Amino acid sequence: MRRVDIRVEAAEGRLTASTAPPTPLSLLWSRICAQPVTVFLLLSLAFGSLVMCATPPLRGPDEIAHFLRVYSYARGEVLPPAEIDGRKGIFIEHELNDQLQFFRSAGEWFARAREDGVRYGQIMAVYRDATRPNDDVSGQAAVFAPFAGTEGYNPVAYIPYIIAAAIGRLFGLNFPDMLLLMRFLGLATFTAIAAYAVAVTPALKWAFVLIALLPVSLYNRSVLSADGAALSTAMAITALCLRAAWQPAAGRVWERSLWMTLCALSKQPQIGFLLLEMMVFRLRELPRRWASVAAVALPSIILSPLWVWAVSAEIAVWRLQEEEHHPPEHFDPVWKLFYMWEHPFQFPLATWRAISVWGDRLWQELIGIVGWQDIPLQPWVYILLTILLLLLPLQKLQLSNAERVRVTVISGLVVLGYVTLVYLIFFLIYTPLDVDHVRGVQGRYFVIALPVAAIFIAGLINRDLPRGMPAAIAIAGSLISGVATAGALFYAHW
Repeated sequence: MRRVDIRVEAAEGRLTASTAPPTPLSLLWSRICAQPVTVFLLLSLAFGSLVMCATPPLRGPDEIAHFLRVYSYARGEVLPPAEIDGRKGIFIEHELNDQLQFFRSAGEWFARAREDGVRYGQIMAVYRDATRPNDDVSGQAAVFAPFAGTEGYNPVAYIPYIIAAAIGRLFGLNFPDMLLLMRFLGLATFTAIAAYAVAVTPALKWAFVLIALLPVSLYNRSVLSADGAALSTAMAITALCLRAAWQPAAGRVWERSLWMTLCALSKQPQIGFLLLEMMVFRLRELPRRWASVAAVALPSIILSPLWVWAVSAEIAVWRLQEEEHHPPEHFDPVWKLFYMWEHPFQFPLATWRAISVWGDRLWQELIGIVGWQDIPLQPWVYILLTILLLLLPLQKLQLSNAERVRVTVISGLVVLGYVTLVYLIFFLIYTPLDVDHVRGVQGRYFVIALPVAAIFIAGLINRDLPRGMPAAIAIAGSLISGVATAGALFYAHW
């Protein structure tokens, strides 16, 4: 590669050109720009490891509930094995329950008292003193532990955690060590899947890198959560469908079928990603493409609702009933659907009120509020990362006009459909009718739709950033994200 410097010599009124060999820095930058997968792997594993170590046990959102569900899977209990007073759960060893209760109570105490100087170094010292080997709890009865809403999560969302839990049980690890092993395998696995998505997408690679390294994405991969699987599988199927639309010969039906199924089973609203298959070919080709469409869509259409029916899932509405009483049919999705038929405007109005009132909070959660959703980042981090996210999709998709229109329309419908499904699910099973807004929705749920939203923006604007700028934006944003997230967690906890 040679750099050409153009100079206009005004005195002579003529154009001259001189050539110079590329500098080592320009060569290095060119190589970095050509390696988004390597950059992502290095940054994700480095910052993810820091985040994983900086987050104390059970300080991730609903981490105790996720741990219990993973632990039941590791024991071979696919369906919830026990139910007491309408709450599904498992019976666990008395010693494990003591450790879980210690860290849950410690987290609640820390959340209240951290402004007074309480740090997790002190808490861990108390834990070590409280769990000395002379404590004899053998022979004590097993304790019932409720799932608190995670019974509805499919094993697909927990595969690396289940493997880690099985290894931990085999070697008799205590709870903190088993949790750390779960986090590490989850970070490695979901980083690998996201890297695969970056590798196979034919466009917007650096946009995918920044999305997967946002504070919310990095944090959810580094703690025990179903969100790591949800984002990485959504990225994979989004990249595969875009590649098939870009170059039909490169699209393998079995590959899209596999990742579409994993995506839909990770979280229920992600069944809306089935629409991505419509991006692959023109609608008039549907009659002769029905076999491939069926192969991609049918596993998700069958398995996702079948799983919900099998576990009779709920998302811990008992917590609402403990604080305030509502008629039980208000949380029955079938009954609520009939009610919506008679009152068609209640759901859209409740959704609008939720978005209009809590829009700022949703935006911050979309970028990342860590801990128990109680550790915000610096305000400038949210503003800067949002600007960078909006800049990165500026790329020409290199499709014909008809193909670009199709990809843009379908990606827009997927984003709209996913957001609507999230609010609809929470309206059906978590929002009583006497509440005027949809309850329970958090901004972190919507990071799943950001890769598809990037495709929509790219197709809509169809303009390119200068060469090398996407890599610079993505790397700068990722470094800001990683440093801000790890720094906030260390500062808050230790």
